[in-house]
Amino acid sequence: MKFPFYKMHGCGNDFLIIDYLGAHAPEFFPSEIAYLCDRHYGLGADGFVVLYEAKDVHAAWHFYNSDGSRAEMCGNAARCVMKYLAERHYPGEVPISLRTDIGIIKGKLMEDNPNIVEITLAPNSIKKFEYEQKLVVAGENSFDVYCVNTGVPHAVIEVKDILTYPILDVGKRLLKHPVFGEAGTNVTFFQRVVGQKIKATTYERGVEHETFACGTGVAAAAIVYSELFLQPFPIEVEAPGGVLSVDMSPVSKMLLLRGPAEFVYTVELEGIPRNFEKPFLYSDRK
Repeated sequence: MKFPFYKMHGCGNDFLIIDYLGAHAPEFFPSEIAYLCDRHYGLGADGFVVLYEAKDVHAAWHFYNSDGSRAEMCGNAARCVMKYLAERHYPGEVPISLRTDIGIIKGKLMEDNPNIVEITLAPNSIKKFEYEQKLVVAGENSFDVYCVNTGVPHAVIEVKDILTYPILDVGKRLLKHPVFGEAGTNVTFFQRVVGQKIKATTYERGVEHETFACGTGVAAAAIVYSELFLQPFPIEVEAPGGVLSVDMSPVSKMLLLRGPAEFVYTVELEGIPRNFEKPFLYSDRK
């Protein structure tokens, strides 16, 4: 059996997309997804997307983290999928609708630059942003976090210097902290820059590492920044892999995420190993 994959990325946050529109979508095992997303043994990606047909929408998806676990939503993957659908299946149709685990979201290519894609990050309008402030104790340290859900949960932390802050250490300690329940949380860090500009990065659940950009994390950071410092939208967010914009539609009150989405390559595999187990480096066994 042959498996054709499309590799895409949004600000360096990369994904493998397999298209089953008009065909039966098989079930992929977590070990198969982990193999495909592994950067040494497979193709390499932060996430995995299975597209399939559904009523009343252009397409539906199953989204998986690189470890094979399901995720309710992924902002950058959604922007990549919107570009894929608009260019490969539905040229000229606006907006494109996509059914996700959180509901139906919509997106479009920007008229002045088709490489920039805008999506609604939630299926419904937002009257008021809700977040919960918590003091989380981890070992000898405590962290002031703001919990907000932008499709998936984020624990947002403001830092003074994002370049020197111990992102990997703090992210790893908080990702599966008991205060966030069995499912854990993504951990997002942001730094104020000036006015409506911030820097942000996320230690992602299911990837277990910092990524070049996280769409839902960028949105979570922008929401917390806007609420804490009374800054109006749009908020420009500089992630390690590029710049994204978080906005609020003045008419529909929908939360919008805007940024680049690009094709990388297409590849066809003859088969996928089912019993893949990623080995650990000796230094990782401590």
